[in-house]
Amino acid sequence: MAFRPQTRRRVLAVGLAGCLAIAVVDQAAPSATAPLRRAAAEIVSPVQDVFTGHDDEIARLTRERDEARRSSADTRSNAADLAALRTLRGSVAADGRTFLAAQVVGFTPGVTVGRLKQVTIDAGSSDGVRTNLTVIAAGGLVGRVVSVSTRSATVQLLTDPSSVVGVRVGDDRLLASLASTAPAGLPGREAGLLTVRIAGLTPAKVGDRVTTLGSIEETPFVREVPVGTVVAVDPDRGQGGPTAVVRPAVDPTRLDLVGVVFPAGSVPARPAIRGGS
Repeated sequence: MAFRPQTRRRVLAVGLAGCLAIAVVDQAAPSATAPLRRAAAEIVSPVQDVFTGHDDEIARLTRERDEARRSSADTRSNAADLAALRTLRGSVAADGRTFLAAQVVGFTPGVTVGRLKQVTIDAGSSDGVRTNLTVIAAGGLVGRVVSVSTRSATVQLLTDPSSVVGVRVGDDRLLASLASTAPAGLPGREAGLLTVRIAGLTPAKVGDRVTTLGSIEETPFVREVPVGTVVAVDPDRGQGGPTAVVRPAVDPTRLDLVGVVFPAGSVPARPAIRGGS
């Protein structure tokens, strides 16, 4: 049975007034109030049960609401993770490669604001992850695994000052190296931008695509993974060869789902995913 708020207040007021009157008489003549106490108990108990039942109902509805919210949040999160995994699987970076999906769960900032050095992922040696494996995202290259524990691993990002990656630039497939620091004689790069140093004398062009050169046995880097795009060409200021500014294909400050790539013939300890259709 449910009472309207105004009715509940009136019932409560009457009950409290009765209890107060009984308490006054009880102090003056305890033996005389025994019948009154029994009567009050019979009157107040149902009222108390109504309010207690009302509180229990509110508590139950609150629990159900909270559980529904958590369930809805979990559903949305699972849907987002599945969509991200599908995007990664269908990306150029993952095409034809075997990779283990992992989530970024931590990061190490660099000395420059907005520039990260490393991230931590939730896959480790128990999953078959080892050092010097390539790490990708849907957009392209993230970095390489540099240390591993049982259930996590540390990934060195391209924006780490100590990171150097062999790459090819443009349609001419120019040999070059990629780093986060600018050569001597040139101003420092904006946060997130990288520097490519061409091995020969042919300069890069704005719009040139940069991809990984690859490594022996595909460690630490597999071949032909998108790295970024040339957005500016540096003037010749005695830096020892043509250099250019590269915007990376992956923003390290927005990393979430990544893939640890396993070389051909290497199998992770838990089920992996094959990129492409």
